[in-house]
Amino acid sequence: MEVDLRKANEIFHDYESELYDSKWGILFDEKNAQRVKKKFEKLLGAPFPRVEKLLEVGCGTGYVGLNLCLNDGLVGNLYACDISEGMVEACCSNASKLGIKVEAKKSELESLAYPDNEFDMVIGHAILHHIPDIRKAFEEILRVLRPGGICMLAGEPTRTGDFLGRIARRSTLEVLKLYTRLGGRFGGKKARLREEGTSDSPQSETKELETLVDIHTFKPREVAKIAIAAGFEDVRYECEELLSAFVGWITRTIDNSLSEENLTVAWRFWCYNTYVKLSKLDERIYAYLPSELFYNMLLYMEKPE
Repeated sequence: MEVDLRKANEIFHDYESELYDSKWGILFDEKNAQRVKKKFEKLLGAPFPRVEKLLEVGCGTGYVGLNLCLNDGLVGNLYACDISEGMVEACCSNASKLGIKVEAKKSELESLAYPDNEFDMVIGHAILHHIPDIRKAFEEILRVLRPGGICMLAGEPTRTGDFLGRIARRSTLEVLKLYTRLGGRFGGKKARLREEGTSDSPQSETKELETLVDIHTFKPREVAKIAIAAGFEDVRYECEELLSAFVGWITRTIDNSLSEENLTVAWRFWCYNTYVKLSKLDERIYAYLPSELFYNMLLYMEKPE
C-alpha cells in the first residue's frame, strides 16, 4: 500500500509535540545555548555571526533557533516553520516562556511559504532525514535565501552512525528483557518493562509511524553532491557524536523500555552528565578518526552571490 509520507510526518510530529522535549531531553538554557552555537561554529570554522533574519526549518519545538536567541545579540528576527501544527504551537509556547519573539507557521520544507531572497540564514536540526525529496528541499532553501546567504543543517544520521545506533538499541532491549526476567533491580525497585498499549508505554502508539517517517540515513559526501546539484556552492560537512551517541541510544532505550517508577532523578542526572562528558571526548578523538564514523552529519551550504 502506498503511504503518504508527508501526511505521516504531520500526524507523527503532531502526536510527538507534547512529549518531544522530555523524550529527547531538550532544554533551553545557557549551557544549551552555547552547545548549539558551538555546533554551528564547527561548520563555520569561525564565531557565529549576527543574523538579522534567521529561519529555522523543521523547527520542532525550537531547539536550535530559540537556543541561538539566548545568546545576546546573535539573532535579529527569528522565523520558524514545521509541517506539524503541533510542533509550531510547541515552538511558540517555548518562545513565550523564554521571552523570545518568533514568527512561526506551518509550512513544508519542500514548498516553503516564504518569498524569494528573504533570509540571511536558514538552519535546521534533525529534519532532512524526514524529507522525501531532498533535492527539492535544497532548491527551496536556496530560493528563500538572499544571495550570499548560508544554510546549516545539523543532527542528520549518517549511515554508519545509524547502524551503530540500531546495534545499541537492539542489544540493550534484549539485555533489559533478560534482566527483568531474572528479577533485577533498577532505581531502587524491581525492574519492570513498560506494557505495550498502556499509558505506561507512551511510544507504543507511534512506533509504526516513526519507522515510516525516518526515511533516510546519509553518506555525507552524497548529500553534498545533491546540494551542489541544487545550486549551492562552498558545500562542506562535518560530523559529531560517536561515543556519546552510542551510549545515548542505550540510555534512551532504557528510558523508553523500563517503567517510570524505575527512572529516578539520579538516573536522568547521570544520563545527562555522561552525555556531556562523552561529547567532549568525541571532540578530542574526532581528528583521529574518519568523520563518517560519527553519528550526526552537519552540513554547510552557501547561496552564490
